[in-house]
Amino acid sequence: MREIGWGSEKLLDFSANINPLGFPESVREVIEKNIDSIIHYPDPEQRDLKKAAASYYGVGEENVLPGNGSVELINLALETLRPSKVIIPSPAFTEYAMSAKARGIEVELLDLTKNGFMWDGDFEELLIKKMSLGSLVIVCNPNNPTGILVSSENIRALMKEAKRKGAFLLLDEAFIDFIGEHESLGREAVNYPNIIILRSLTKFFALPGLRLGFAIANRDLVSRIEKLKDPWNVNTFAAAVGREVLKDEEYIKRTREYIDRERNFLWHKLKEFDGLKPFKPSANFILVKITGNFTASYLSRELLKKGIMIRTCGDFAFLDDTYFRVAVKSREDNETLIEALKSILYGRKGG
Repeated sequence: MREIGWGSEKLLDFSANINPLGFPESVREVIEKNIDSIIHYPDPEQRDLKKAAASYYGVGEENVLPGNGSVELINLALETLRPSKVIIPSPAFTEYAMSAKARGIEVELLDLTKNGFMWDGDFEELLIKKMSLGSLVIVCNPNNPTGILVSSENIRALMKEAKRKGAFLLLDEAFIDFIGEHESLGREAVNYPNIIILRSLTKFFALPGLRLGFAIANRDLVSRIEKLKDPWNVNTFAAAVGREVLKDEEYIKRTREYIDRERNFLWHKLKEFDGLKPFKPSANFILVKITGNFTASYLSRELLKKGIMIRTCGDFAFLDDTYFRVAVKSREDNETLIEALKSILYGRKGG
């Protein structure tokens, strides 16, 4: 960035999937109000935070474990379950495979690209066939980087088969807040002894710097995971902010309406380009396949010259340098991206 004269504060960042509305107005007030509390250790059990999360997610307090973001909870889940193998429909969030391999656990990635990243009967049959006693299936839903949502019907079938086979299921719902609680399976998962749901405040509430997420599971499974966590894994500010934002119904409603509108706008605009194929998402970002005679790396370099960052996706399993991802941002920012793409792509034709 420095090489081309842009500071991070001047860049238009479409690479990070954070709520474009920014954090709720209450956040600043909550931090200021709790400033004096930092001379005390946080509550290691986070009882008030568990209560707020349980109310929001519609489960019991005994079914909730707060964590220092989803990554800590992914690692805690692997430490607790110690699966014989990890199976991941891919492309997916790379941290799953990295964390498993760091523990010497075998990882098998199942290719989602063959059907436009959609789950069909054949893929589900393959996934169920791969499950075995002690194995762990990790599903990101909606998926990152594709943004595609697997239907609750498909996930329920997976839950039942995992229980029947003695396998585990980790369902990462980090982006499901952008759709709504009706798509979450947390309320049902607590009735299974082998299923963990992950939820995150990072993306939806625009709080990546605070690090806060939750594991939702059966009481016994939560108790097992809790024994392995650090005693003060959630800091004072994260806990206070978490308790407050989960009650902010106006912000939640406004975000969902805003993202739905801007996601449709940006997806339709991207569809108009020859050489680009955007996949219709359910999350707050869009995966795009380049069908023209150029690469995502080229496009990224050219956009960076205009002060715009995108996420090239060649480092995701089964993807290459013809894929990139863009976050859904404000109308003004989305229009800026579209105009920049026109300048670059139409300029290539004219040149």
